[in-house]
Amino acid sequence: LPTLKISYVSLFRSHAWQKSHESLILDLCQVLDNELEPLQIETVQKEAIHPRKSYKMTSSAADVTCFASYKWPVSTPSMLTDSSDRMDAGTTQKYWIDVQLRWGDYDSHDIERYTRTKFLSYTTDSMSIYPSPTGVVVGVDLAYNIYSAYGNWIPGMKPLMQQAMAKIMKASPALYVIRERIRKALQLFSSEPTESYLNSTNYAELFSHQTCWFVDDTNVYRVTVQKTFEGNLNTRPINGAMTVLNPRTGQCFIKVIHSSVWAGQKRLGQLAKWKTAEETVALVRSLPVEEQPNQLIVSRKGMLDPLEVTMLDFPNITIRGSEMQLPLQALLKIEKIGDMILKATEPKMSLWSCYDNWLATVSPYTAFSRLVLILRALHINTERAKI
Repeated sequence: LPTLKISYVSLFRSHAWQKSHESLILDLCQVLDNELEPLQIETVQKEAIHPRKSYKMTSSAADVTCFASYKWPVSTPSMLTDSSDRMDAGTTQKYWIDVQLRWGDYDSHDIERYTRTKFLSYTTDSMSIYPSPTGVVVGVDLAYNIYSAYGNWIPGMKPLMQQAMAKIMKASPALYVIRERIRKALQLFSSEPTESYLNSTNYAELFSHQTCWFVDDTNVYRVTVQKTFEGNLNTRPINGAMTVLNPRTGQCFIKVIHSSVWAGQKRLGQLAKWKTAEETVALVRSLPVEEQPNQLIVSRKGMLDPLEVTMLDFPNITIRGSEMQLPLQALLKIEKIGDMILKATEPKMSLWSCYDNWLATVSPYTAFSRLVLILRALHINTERAKI
């Protein structure tokens, strides 16, 4: 049992269960948004999700609510695969979808039976919160990668749900992450070779036609240590920064992480990694497609998981670790940058050129090597490096 528990913790690390649930709901919302007119939907509303949804077994709630333009005729409850529905169970103006994830086992992974049981129990108990009596429960088994749905159907919804779920199960990046983790845990070889870490032998790849970014989170969470009157040490967060460097052009994005971000939060070291991942995704989103990177290289291995999960919307961007100790954190020892970060009164993004006009006379490889040399000197002895 302990081994099994460790396996599950590893499979669902970085909130993979919640992320998969969220991802499925967003995909279904997108499908419905594209079919508003054919299905006579006025609006599609994504409901707030309980963080323990799908493993709080006693009750449930709607994930998506659809409001009708007029009134829909509704069928009696049936499976997603049943073909002979009669729309004779009255009419409704509200229709809900409830997505239930489960982890099936060898003895019980009949997803159709599971979904039907969930619908019948949740629509008759007093704990579950549904906006109307008419809706559908969609069940997804993450272990066996199978799905089903059971409930009332409105005209056009069943064929749309059949097509949508078939496509989502194949294409959802969140489900892909879980499948890859299962393959690795079972020591089945990954469907595509994993990217090797950056090291001194493949270092030259940085300067190929692909756009690479170095993401450094070393300075995101910084503290100042003061001694109290009683002799205890007191730590107080100060402004930090996330650094993203393009080694081919010398462009360096520096995002100031204001100290107020940490107020009232716990486990700040872990939170800093997630904050960095979120800021990286926000930066990628803000750029036009042609300027987005093909690769993200993280300076610390602890960033791999948060980035893998937050970058689900960008499946074409590969994420790699690095075995090289690149001293990017020493950028903050340059007075102009260090002062800008400390004096910032709010989070802000700035763009710097680390190569000056070097690329007019030398190659990116030489320019990057020169930058690393300067930064390493600053890292070792700031005063002597300035001379």
